[in-house]
Amino acid sequence: MNNYKKIGIIGGMGPESTALLYQQVVRSFQDGFGAYKDQDFPEMLIHNLPIPDITVDIKHEEDVRKMLSRSVHFLEQSGSELIAFPCNSLNYFVDYLSSQTDIPLVSIVEETCNTIRQRNPSEILLLSTPTTFEKGLYQRYLGDTRVIRPQDYTKILDIIIQTLKGEHPSEEFSEMLEKEYSSYDNIVIGCTDLSILVQNYQDERLIDSLTCLSQSIVQNSVLESKDK
Repeated sequence: MNNYKKIGIIGGMGPESTALLYQQVVRSFQDGFGAYKDQDFPEMLIHNLPIPDITVDIKHEEDVRKMLSRSVHFLEQSGSELIAFPCNSLNYFVDYLSSQTDIPLVSIVEETCNTIRQRNPSEILLLSTPTTFEKGLYQRYLGDTRVIRPQDYTKILDIIIQTLKGEHPSEEFSEMLEKEYSSYDNIVIGCTDLSILVQNYQDERLIDSLTCLSQSIVQNSVLESKDK
């Protein structure tokens, strides 16, 4: 047995970005810890949760809460020792999730904001769902840092929806980053479906929320690992 915490993931929002998170965690153990044998990796349990859509707004909040509560308890009963969720919009429920368990939660928005603060920017361009921006999920953690979104943010929503359909408009998104958003120094990929499109895109201006989450999951599973 290795010395890592058992990782529980509330996934499915969306399913493909959840799969990418798993790949990133695996790669982090390969690159950072020389893992290659099966026993070198942590236990991970992914609960794919088909919640009502929260991309544009949250119309079925009580239903979502009930599903999240069941998921947290399922992961808890399955032995998970830390829980994460690869969805920025879901951070709207982070306080509720925390109230449902004593297991440490790794918040994708909070971890991304930790990375943002290291740059100490006066403003960030947030590329996210309407829910993430309008509910102030990043504004909650960033204090005086100005959080702005594109003037025509519906283009970002269209790209998110295309990606959820499996169409992957990577070239279109890259062109937007290079042309329409060329004046911004700090661009936050605040939707994990957009993370799919930039996984092979090199741009030092980008702060990818899914990468921030995967790095934190690895750090927490190792640094707070169980005694041998």
